[in-house]
Amino acid sequence: MKYTRFIALCVVIASVVFVGVFPEKAQSRIVTNVQPDISAEQYNALVVEDFETQSDWVLETVPKKHQDPKKDPVPVLEMKYVDGGPADLIPEKWSPLNKGLEKKKCLGIHFKFKYPGFNSVHILPPLEVRWDDPTQKVLTYDSRAGQEVQERAIQLPGRAKAISVWVHGRGNNYDLEVWIKDYKGDVHILKMGSLNFVGWRPMKAYIPENVPQETNSYPQTRVTKIVRFVVRAKPEAGNEDVYLFFDQIKVLTDTFEVNFDGQNLHQLMEKGGGTK
Repeated sequence: MKYTRFIALCVVIASVVFVGVFPEKAQSRIVTNVQPDISAEQYNALVVEDFETQSDWVLETVPKKHQDPKKDPVPVLEMKYVDGGPADLIPEKWSPLNKGLEKKKCLGIHFKFKYPGFNSVHILPPLEVRWDDPTQKVLTYDSRAGQEVQERAIQLPGRAKAISVWVHGRGNNYDLEVWIKDYKGDVHILKMGSLNFVGWRPMKAYIPENVPQETNSYPQTRVTKIVRFVVRAKPEAGNEDVYLFFDQIKVLTDTFEVNFDGQNLHQLMEKGGGTK
């Protein structure tokens, strides 16, 4: 009898310890007086870049180009907007960002490294603007420069789950990466896969759950942004001319944001409204 009671007591103590060590997962949504309807999770696949207008994308390389042609490790490096795109790409009928409505242009890059090795081409987006208002510049404090600067980045609406881009390959031994920056300033490198294929193919990368994209206060969603794509050579890559073409960058995202009475009052403070 005493042995049975002892076993029961041990089970109770173990349960208490387990609950204390592994607490129930916290609710990530802000709780308001009015609960959300079925739109509490609004997953959308949104085009954030379609390359239909010639925006200010730039190329960088590792190793860097040299002004002296005889010493230049990258004798060929160019970028152009060209007519064309994947036949399987369907124009967007409803685009809240007014992207992807047409499919006439794509972005082409052409490069050649003089020597094989761990070479890479970095494709940097245009200067950062608000995703919901492209007329508004976004400034970020740069600790090295000691001032606010306009970074090269594409903002991703909502809580991003995955990123895709159409790529036309020519069978070269290179890999593709997408680099994203969270609202805390940390950069995460996502592998999109090998570029050793021929023709158009959609390449995807899923954003890990440990990338912070929200807080416990309103506005809850924090902006994550694409800061570059990287075409990275494999060790066995040669020094041949490489042609790659890119079209339609898309993000799968949850665009839900909690709504409550007076939620936009902070904007009046930011714009200088009211009286002191």
